Amino acid sequence: MRIILSVLLSLALIPSIRQRPEWNRFIIFVWQYQTDVLRDKALYEQAGLHAFHIDRGDGEDELVKFSIKNNFPYYVDHAAGKGILYLSNSLRPQVTGKRDLLIRPRSLADPNVIKELQDLLRANISTTQKGLAYAYAFDDEISLGSFNSPAEVDVHPLSIARYHQWLSERYGTIARLNASWGTSYESFNDVQPVSFEDVRKSANSPPFANWNLSRWMEWRHFMDYQFAKVLSDLTQYANKLDPRIPAGFVGGQQPSAYGGYDYAYLSRAVQWMEGSDELLRSFWNRPRRPHVQTYNITGSVTRDTWTLWYRLAHGDQAGIAWPDGWFRTDSLTGKRMLTKEIQELAPVFREIQGPASEFIVNPDTHLETDPIGIYYSHPSIRAGWVMDSITHGSTWPNRASSLDDENSSSAHLRSSWCRLLEDLGYQYDFISYLDVQEKKIDLNQRFKVIVLPQTICLSDVEVEALRSFVKSGGILIADDLTGLLTDTGRGRKQGALDDLFGIVRDESKGYLDGRGLTEIDAEYGNKPFQDRLRAYPGSLHKGPLVVFERGTQQKIQNSRAIYLNLTPLAYEHWRNDRPGQEWRTLIGNTLKELGVPPRIMTNLPFVESLLWRNGDRYVLAIVKNSEGETQRTGQQIRIQLGIDAKNIRNIRTGKALAGPDFTDEFNPCEANLYGFTGPR
Repeated sequence: MRIILSVLLSLALIPSIRQRPEWNRFIIFVWQYQTDVLRDKALYEQAGLHAFHIDRGDGEDELVKFSIKNNFPYYVDHAAGKGILYLSNSLRPQVTGKRDLLIRPRSLADPNVIKELQDLLRANISTTQKGLAYAYAFDDEISLGSFNSPAEVDVHPLSIARYHQWLSERYGTIARLNASWGTSYESFNDVQPVSFEDVRKSANSPPFANWNLSRWMEWRHFMDYQFAKVLSDLTQYANKLDPRIPAGFVGGQQPSAYGGYDYAYLSRAVQWMEGSDELLRSFWNRPRRPHVQTYNITGSVTRDTWTLWYRLAHGDQAGIAWPDGWFRTDSLTGKRMLTKEIQELAPVFREIQGPASEFIVNPDTHLETDPIGIYYSHPSIRAGWVMDSITHGSTWPNRASSLDDENSSSAHLRSSWCRLLEDLGYQYDFISYLDVQEKKIDLNQRFKVIVLPQTICLSDVEVEALRSFVKSGGILIADDLTGLLTDTGRGRKQGALDDLFGIVRDESKGYLDGRGLTEIDAEYGNKPFQDRLRAYPGSLHKGPLVVFERGTQQKIQNSRAIYLNLTPLAYEHWRNDRPGQEWRTLIGNTLKELGVPPRIMTNLPFVESLLWRNGDRYVLAIVKNSEGETQRTGQQIRIQLGIDAKNIRNIRTGKALAGPDFTDEFNPCEANLYGFTGPR
């Protein structure tokens, strides 16, 4: 079935805005909480801090003048107010914990609400654009409802009208929609959104061939689109007000079925944001767009040091410091002072905002990844949420964001694949399912290997693209459940790529322990992580590794399409144990046999190598990828590195090193940065 796409459906990529040339180093912005930069300027300088945030902006002329006089940049938070994109505390209970479809308070389909957001942007930007503005954040912790909590919004009449138009653009004819969904609507206007409750009981056990989530999945898809479209429109509006400064938001959530966090859409809608670093780095690698993270101290100076270096090494251009307890007033003298932890971190703040960060922060620099792609399928994330929720039954509305964050199977699986490849010495790019559906990417030009992490949902267009990738010499590695549902969540009699993988399924034998589909049982969310994996003890195993599909057999071997039928979901929790070692052996040997060896060799475990490139110049960042004992102690150790390069220099120490093999000192709570010139 051919899907018709249009500008309405695709959501055009908002052009990036190049950072001002003076922002050529990592910046730590101090949120104005328990501190006032006007009062505490001397303490900022003592700590090596020289940036802050302005809340809203209208009427903050004194802070703008302070910025110019003292060369202190700022970002603007709540530039579009607070309580609209982020529902206020009084409004969020109206949409959470409920099964019914609801109209969102402060509906983003309401033109009056959009006008209010624009009016706030105009008032706040008119003041703050006069100073050293780094970026405009519409708001923080924004969401369709409440973070990633299941909230069945938004059935505003204008939302439904636009939904009908969106479906018409997406399918072209009602006959195509009916063929895809297995429905019998007479017109697009007959299609009405449904709550998850309407499909839950028919999607809680195998076989997947009987599942049909289309009416719910496509409504959630449209809600994600509408959320991103509002952000895209606000970005364009902010650019008209100030075309020099990027616009976006902070306090982003992880990808989920709810909340509006489809990163394929969001990465097109804004010019900077705080969110899932690996996804943003992948989608914004060329050209670069700023992505940041909030920085909190933990009380461990070594751990807090590692966090900053780790984030710089991964391409964060800035951090937003939440200064809870950083500044205090002496009870006897009334004198303002820094806490002991911040005084100890001051040298770190200074160095990481100094020349050492310039190469990585440079907008012309990009991460040169290995030819490995991890597939990002947001429809599969929605279907994964459905499997996660089975254990809750009718209480699914109570799966609040705080519970989902720690028990999302798709999030753990995505993180485990990232850590596994990084531990083996590889870097990767995520592949946007939208780019594949819209044929905006040449998979074979960019990748030799594509990993499909529980990619249960695939459209016909995606299936054809992946088949073509293998036919043209590419290699697919899938873990489990691949292609059992369409992109709308309708079951297939067999997986869409089963013949390519050479497998035969017998779903009557079930999955995991044979009793269910839920991999992380969030009903035991107060238990240690391993105790939430309640289906593992009764599962089939291949050595120490858990088999997901009990009835799937390999009938024909295909060296270019590898079906593992194993779940790496818990890898990041078992890295030091036998399952972790087995996963590294399995995937490491597979990639080497396929002709994709690691480019950087090291003698230390759990050390990540990130190669940043600008023209013919390179910086190799070496950083510990595990919060182990050596990282916490911060003791210098010896590291051996092998890289195809000569005339290497340790940027931080100035030490000249002779490649391709050399030994150097390494502090596991920091990062080593090595510069050299190509060609490699």
